[in-house]
Amino acid sequence: MVTGAFVYTETGKVGGLFSGESGIGKFLHKTGVLVILSVIWFFTSLPIITLGASTTALYYTIVKCLRMDRGYMLKEYFKSWKQNFIKATIITVILAAILLLAWSYSSSLGLTIQDVTLNGIKSRYADNTENFMGLYITVSAAILFIGVIFCYIFPLLSRFDLNVFRLFATSFVFAIRYIPYSLTMLVFLVLAGILVLKMPMFIMFAPGLWCLIISFIVEKPIKKITPEPSPEEDAWWMRL
Repeated sequence: MVTGAFVYTETGKVGGLFSGESGIGKFLHKTGVLVILSVIWFFTSLPIITLGASTTALYYTIVKCLRMDRGYMLKEYFKSWKQNFIKATIITVILAAILLLAWSYSSSLGLTIQDVTLNGIKSRYADNTENFMGLYITVSAAILFIGVIFCYIFPLLSRFDLNVFRLFATSFVFAIRYIPYSLTMLVFLVLAGILVLKMPMFIMFAPGLWCLIISFIVEKPIKKITPEPSPEEDAWWMRL
């Protein structure tokens, strides 16, 4: 029986344009999941120090539940959040410390928040090229390092049981070995940040979308270091 956009099948299930089996239905469902997970990420990241645990959990859940249609969204998110909390928090503190050290050095040279652009630093240090170059290179390197490591380290943490040192080491190797991937993910991270700064309401959507996009990039190098699973293991990650 056909009524409007919906089809009533013999089993009594409803199909059609907006059913879960249709293209539009799947798109709306996945969009809803992105929004819900982004909102959860936002609230679980509010203490700031939990940003790493929340990002790890967000990536894990996006990949497993959204891309692979496995598990239950809330259960998987908080399972990953709790499981990786300690390591993720240590990583967050280290990255924050690097950023703080770079900013402290900048402040010692008289840099203000209004000067954090190439032109701003040039104008302030026009008569002191040595200070200008040292300051600009230090601040830029620190920000780029944190951004690229951020793109790799939390997806790695969501997949492997490695100590913090090995997570940083592997992220650093990936950042150097896969420069095109690193720059691409960094661009998406910057774009997501700009989008949220310009339109804060997108904080409820941008984190999940960013994780979804980079998962298609970062999974390529991750797969290369992933050991072969045992035959009885449900290795869903190998089918990404």
